[in-house]
Amino acid sequence: MTTHAEPIRHGYTTIDIDRLARLGISMRSAYRGLDDDERYAAAWHAIVEHIYTVDTWPSGRELITVAASAADAVSGRSLEQQGVPRGRGENYAGRTDMPKFHAYWETISRHTASPELHVVERTALVQIWPRLTDWQQTALHALALHDDYQAAADALGLHRSTFYRQVRLARAAVLALWWEGETPRRGWRDRRAKTPPTQLVSVSSRIRRRRRAGVA
Repeated sequence: MTTHAEPIRHGYTTIDIDRLARLGISMRSAYRGLDDDERYAAAWHAIVEHIYTVDTWPSGRELITVAASAADAVSGRSLEQQGVPRGRGENYAGRTDMPKFHAYWETISRHTASPELHVVERTALVQIWPRLTDWQQTALHALALHDDYQAAADALGLHRSTFYRQVRLARAAVLALWWEGETPRRGWRDRRAKTPPTQLVSVSSRIRRRRRAGVA
């Protein structure tokens, strides 16, 4: 062990930490093309944290493993943000449904936004809309106009559950036309509230509350 620096803890020095961190980031050849500074920083801090966390003296091999794990975790997250699968068993060859890949390369890494997505969506709308039935168009138009399930259902004079069913079937028709000739992918998820705030409490929870209060 070197004596060129004052010991930090357990007899290790900053020079030792530097050496062990560099050994740790060199263990995985698959990550060597990534940002070495980022990997080194993660490895260095992981070693220091481990040294100050454990009560007994950690071996050099143990600290190298800690450094490698921290560096690989950082690199793995970076690759995942770029759409590269982290699991060894995942095979994305020939697949196009990689949302993180598209999100990174079409938004984060671009200096200017691409008009492609808007062009595709507008073109698809013009092609699909005339092929929907009248009631499908009416349901989707009402929801787009009111941006609320209950308000749209009231405007059409329908019960909320009936209107929601119409919207669901209309969306299914849109997706079927959108993926016509291709393998269907997972549909979108509407985050608008489907249930009024006054009806969010389930019947079972009301019964339990009434029983705790001693009400039959």
